[in-house]
Amino acid sequence: MLEIAVPVTIPQEITAANSRDIRAFCAELGARLRAGSHLILYGPRGAGKSTLLRAIGIHYEASGTPYGFAPQTSGLPDIVAALAEAYPGADVVGLNKRATGVRLRLVADRAPGVLLLDHATMVTTAMLGYLRRLRGGIAGALLVVDIDSPHEQDRLRSWHVGALSIRVPLVPNRRLHQLLSAATQASGLPKIEPRTAQYIVRLARGRIGWVTELIHRLQMPEYWRDDRLHLAVICMDTEIAIRESRRGPRTLRRRGKA
Repeated sequence: MLEIAVPVTIPQEITAANSRDIRAFCAELGARLRAGSHLILYGPRGAGKSTLLRAIGIHYEASGTPYGFAPQTSGLPDIVAALAEAYPGADVVGLNKRATGVRLRLVADRAPGVLLLDHATMVTTAMLGYLRRLRGGIAGALLVVDIDSPHEQDRLRSWHVGALSIRVPLVPNRRLHQLLSAATQASGLPKIEPRTAQYIVRLARGRIGWVTELIHRLQMPEYWRDDRLHLAVICMDTEIAIRESRRGPRTLRRRGKA
């Protein structure tokens, strides 16, 4: 396994669940990207991919490695914007799109950097061509893709991006149980019965972000009545929030329950 000199800083909610494995995983990703590799990180929504991406970005910032971040990646302009963020000193003001892309490539060739491309929804021919020109140690690239269905899996295969695909590691159920228990105790919430906790962890399917979202919702009074948890509703709202990146007890309010 590749190693890097500066340890990657991992957000607290992840280290509480799976510190050693996640640190090793981030270290390997970070080293490969810094060496110029082009990778695809895929997995279900809520598995912690975006959180890992931010952690890797924090490491690069601390170590002085040029990097750019795209919160959404659906076209070549997103990639070029991320590269421009990695090299803020490049004088691209007033240049057209083609000249901007060329100048940024030349700057990156002198000081190799990394592109962190989150929430990729498509890969166009123009995107592929530009990424290929960044190979050879010019810029590493990590493309993050949500995969929740066979259709999305087929779409990933159809891109033929020529990059190594890596599945984000899921968190073992035992660790999710520990995280849920620790969070409820720290928040002073009513104790969750073992059967309820088992149901929650089973629905999480190893997704650390899903459990983190549910823990956030456990602190909302709308999900409790007489110290009893509205289990089906909070799990449904958690899944909706993960799929749509929204917060708040939407289902309860829609039904008129406050």
